[in-house]
Amino acid sequence: MSESWASRLLASLERGASLQDIARSASFVSVLGKAAAVLARTGITPNMMTLLSLVPALLSGVFAAYGALGWATLFLLLSGVFDMLDGPLARSTGTVSRYGALLDSTVDRITDAAPLLGLIVLYATSGWMAVVPAFTLLAAYTVSYVRARCEGLKVQLPPLWMRRGDRMVLIAVAMLLSFLSPAFTLIGIALTGILSVLAAADALRVARNVIDARGPDTRPDLAP
Repeated sequence: MSESWASRLLASLERGASLQDIARSASFVSVLGKAAAVLARTGITPNMMTLLSLVPALLSGVFAAYGALGWATLFLLLSGVFDMLDGPLARSTGTVSRYGALLDSTVDRITDAAPLLGLIVLYATSGWMAVVPAFTLLAAYTVSYVRARCEGLKVQLPPLWMRRGDRMVLIAVAMLLSFLSPAFTLIGIALTGILSVLAAADALRVARNVIDARGPDTRPDLAP
């Protein structure tokens, strides 16, 4: 019974269980499209919007380092809003490019790290507590790396779970919980890290199944 339940859960997660799916709903896409059309008239480019998302992300890290977690949450979410607009803006202006996608992914890694680095600084004088955001930062990068490496190896993964938007929301919620108790923030950050590790392990499992089904590949450029 438990194995059947676990199998159904994993199958559901593989199909994609993510808060990012909300951003793909017709109504939300329509709102983003309208906002992008307004931005297009200002002359701002998608790459400028991508770089602009760095500013509130870095401010989120600074405020987190000083323990102002409410402000850190606000700027983290603002960075997420800017990040959601660069894609629709690129499509609205007909400027979709591979370099834009590369820049977006690079900036995403920085914005992922900023609030967690701030929390590491905040807890640096508290002994073991700094390990929690450090662990979550490592776990988040592991999820991103597995997916990126699979793309490089032409291994097509399903949507899966614990994508960037999910991690960002969980971190934001964890920081907001500091208003109830600082311990809740640590618990929330730790939970985000644990879920990220499980998601990375699941992605590796799925990737292995895909690779095994495809058969052996003896190309020399696949050496680790």
